[in-house]
Amino acid sequence: MDVYYQSADHSRSSKEEGGMRMAIKGVRGSFVGVHLPGKSSSWQLRVTAYEFTHKEVIHAFAAAVERGVDVKIIHHVKGSHRPKTRYNDVVKDKDGKVVKEWVPDKTTSDTQHAIDAVGFQSLDHARIWHHDTFIERHTSSIMHNKFIILLRDGKPVEVWTGSTNFTESAFYGQSNVGHIVRDEDVAQHYLSYWDKLALDPPGRSKRHSGSSHDEDAVPMDEINQQLQPDPAGAQPHDTMAVFFSPRKTSGLLDWYADRMGDAADSVHFTAAFGVSQPLAHVLNQDGKPSPSHEVGVRRSPRIARRIKTDDKLLRYILLDSQPSEHSSEKSRASAKKKGRGNDYCDYFDFKKLKSNRIAYGAVLSGRMEEVEDGASSSEHLESLTGLSTFVDFFHTKFMMIDALTDNPTIITGSANFSIASTEQNDENMLAIQGDTAVADVYFTEFMRLFDHFYSRDKRNESLGKGSKSPRAWIDVVEDDSWMKKFFDPSHQLFRERVLLS
Repeated sequence: MDVYYQSADHSRSSKEEGGMRMAIKGVRGSFVGVHLPGKSSSWQLRVTAYEFTHKEVIHAFAAAVERGVDVKIIHHVKGSHRPKTRYNDVVKDKDGKVVKEWVPDKTTSDTQHAIDAVGFQSLDHARIWHHDTFIERHTSSIMHNKFIILLRDGKPVEVWTGSTNFTESAFYGQSNVGHIVRDEDVAQHYLSYWDKLALDPPGRSKRHSGSSHDEDAVPMDEINQQLQPDPAGAQPHDTMAVFFSPRKTSGLLDWYADRMGDAADSVHFTAAFGVSQPLAHVLNQDGKPSPSHEVGVRRSPRIARRIKTDDKLLRYILLDSQPSEHSSEKSRASAKKKGRGNDYCDYFDFKKLKSNRIAYGAVLSGRMEEVEDGASSSEHLESLTGLSTFVDFFHTKFMMIDALTDNPTIITGSANFSIASTEQNDENMLAIQGDTAVADVYFTEFMRLFDHFYSRDKRNESLGKGSKSPRAWIDVVEDDSWMKKFFDPSHQLFRERVLLS
């Protein structure tokens, strides 16, 4: 099993040898250099793609077609019918009715342009590429999957999955994960799901008006629910489960919340698009005490004997951006209007708890300085790549429960831990139980990102409070006063010291 990360700042690489090989390096390298097979007609690739515009990736698939690999790619195709115009005038038919035409959404349009831009020396290969390789997925809310299944002689052998779209933004502009699972049973689960998606059945039980298929076609939410009933309780140790969406209910999201609520030592959670209500309610509880920090935590017995505390767990949350109070008030008012105002909670509730450490994406900002003639200038310390238009920092979707114990839980994939990703979109998730090697890779990358952005958040916050100098936040403390909070049981950093000891 291999795990690959990409971050907006840089990528790293390391490797552990053994029965299960772990790797962490650039996602693009994992895809182009690891997953695509060599020259042989015995290989097949079955792919799903939401955003599909990265030239190097597309040319890698095209090159595979030229090598004789059987490539099939399901991709997102959505749009809407809009009034047809000609020379800025609305077109009408002979009866005076407005003529409408189907207009693809931007994701669909950009993908099609990228596909059409590929050139081939052989007409046969061009025909295969344009007529036999791509399968359109019309009838889901969003075809949000991004995975690749590798088959040999029709038998699935491994899967590449995760949060990474096939775009420059995903590879160079955001934090993303690519996770290779070399397990034939898991690969078969993905292939069975892919085969169903390829028929383009309706996504949900309520038929989509845009579907061109038989109204009696079984929708994907029913298929997924039949093949994978919602799990109950914690997974057995040393197991891996696969979950696909859409589903008939949000029961799977509740299961994720239950797993978060079961945490005894730690939670590490990335939320690119906010925190859904089931998870927010768990984060808004101060947790339950760990029964003993001596049981199950992977630390030396010498250290364990010195740690005698019943302090509650510590939860780390990475958000793509700092939530807006205005948006929070609107959501709270909407919930109240629907009679659920007392049950609503969000970032502005759970950020107050000492159990929760929260960081969000940000660049270092400079102070506004007055210059001549009353004008002002700002010091630009960092900037974004400009490749991302919607998610600037964290596009990963994963959760770790008790990552530093001998029975960690890792939940990772394409879904955003939301109602929409559970009930409406085409999505896939892995739930890995008890694999400490995988947990260590995810944990290392999470904490690298958390520390990177938490420090920026605090520095920017100090400037916002009127600090006289950007240096004030990082000035050296020349006595031992900085240590006190690490030994104060009421402080978050005390809990962190205990957790990481």
